[in-house]
Amino acid sequence: MRIRVLVRLVSILCLAFVWTAAAAEASFVMAGFDGDESVLQWESNAFFSRMEARSGIHFTFEVYADFPKWQEAKQRMFSSGPLPDVFFKAALSTEELLRYTESGQIIDLKPLLEENAPHVWTLLTEHPQWMEAITLPNGKIGALPSINQLPPQNAMWINKQWLDELKLDMPADAQSLMTVLRAFRLQDPNRNGQRDEVPLAFLGSWDLKFLSHAFGAVANDYNLYTDADGIVHYWPLEDSFVELLRYLREMYREELLDQDGFFTMDAMRISTDQKAPVRYGMFFGPNPFILSNYEENVQFVLLPPLRYDGRQIYRDLYGEILRGTFAISSACTDPAALLRWVDVLYTDEGAIEAMAGLEGVDYFLDEDGYWMWKGGLDNLTMEQINDTTLYSTGNMPWLFPLDFHSRFGEEGVRRINDELLKIRPYLATPAPLPSLTLEENARVLPLQNELGAFVDESFARFVLGQDDLTDESIDMFRQGLLERGTNEMIAFWQEVFERTH
Repeated sequence: MRIRVLVRLVSILCLAFVWTAAAAEASFVMAGFDGDESVLQWESNAFFSRMEARSGIHFTFEVYADFPKWQEAKQRMFSSGPLPDVFFKAALSTEELLRYTESGQIIDLKPLLEENAPHVWTLLTEHPQWMEAITLPNGKIGALPSINQLPPQNAMWINKQWLDELKLDMPADAQSLMTVLRAFRLQDPNRNGQRDEVPLAFLGSWDLKFLSHAFGAVANDYNLYTDADGIVHYWPLEDSFVELLRYLREMYREELLDQDGFFTMDAMRISTDQKAPVRYGMFFGPNPFILSNYEENVQFVLLPPLRYDGRQIYRDLYGEILRGTFAISSACTDPAALLRWVDVLYTDEGAIEAMAGLEGVDYFLDEDGYWMWKGGLDNLTMEQINDTTLYSTGNMPWLFPLDFHSRFGEEGVRRINDELLKIRPYLATPAPLPSLTLEENARVLPLQNELGAFVDESFARFVLGQDDLTDESIDMFRQGLLERGTNEMIAFWQEVFERTH
């Protein structure tokens, strides 16, 4: 039980609010998506109960734990009603926000924030890039964001125990990584007398593209990046893309890459045998728990970005802002009251309570300033977590309490947080992804669907050796890109970039 609770903490992983006026009793309908397979009950969650006692605001809930069902529910709400008063953990896309702020079914929050959500307003005005990120092309703010200055990252994790066992230095560039992975493959670092090690595990082209930084490039999911002069580039047309393909083809040929990486599912990679030797030397993910249990994850440390031409960069996957987490509908009779309610989550105190409850009641601080749930991990149950924290599932509106989160009392969890902090200086945004208008989204989506599928399929075929990496085949690949609209894609994003900067 203790291990299962700790895994959950890493995956997710006193206060008396003063209201400006005595709050009258008010009831609202709240709808939201709490994450796939969530078992958290909003009706009994302590954060909602305590906030009701302070504010006088009561909610009835319509909560979903299946994303397709949440999508269906949203369509029903907006097409035939009834609308809830507020969407919380809303998972509202930019297209939905545009569509429904234009129809008036989601209200514009921007004129109401300064007076009714002063903490949100201060954060947005002090960080204009955050304000820009949540402002729609029509000038409205349809939803408040989740703000996290250490966002989830598809980082590289390497088996430090294997490095030490084989007396290898931490790889620093593409060539030294190849050398380390060869040693992982050939020198039996898990010492079980079998050649069962998987030097580098990955899931599809998406994971492997994160190695582009080792060749001086970081691109977004549109395969685009902007240079220092604001010029948009389509990365698969460039030499660094081919350099990465040649590098990966050699790794696959030498069985340094997982031979099933283009075909397997994530759940099938995790061993349920607690006594089985560790098989993985390196993999991509937000933390080591995706491929290792609690005892094994201590073997893995974050691999710093590999150097190329004297510098280190790494793709910033999400940025600090996640849009679309809190919106108020036209059905709401008192938007100001709901903004005052949610503004609490953008304070340190409110965010900490949503994460861990109340000091002295749900958690305690030790003499070194580390915090732990009351009763300790040995007595902590999943039910206790579900009743205490609102953060364990779904994407919520708040300012993530990074300092508090980093002072968790369990050393193993804290170690992973400390490892993740190491990547922050190297993060680079490939290209700004501003909100698109509905018309712009309709223009680019067909292009992206065709180009993206062609790039990823070709990427896999080249790495697997199904297509040879000859000059002729590369020319044919690039011609295929042009025929599918790369010039139009570049021109489109150049136009958007210039409109928004």
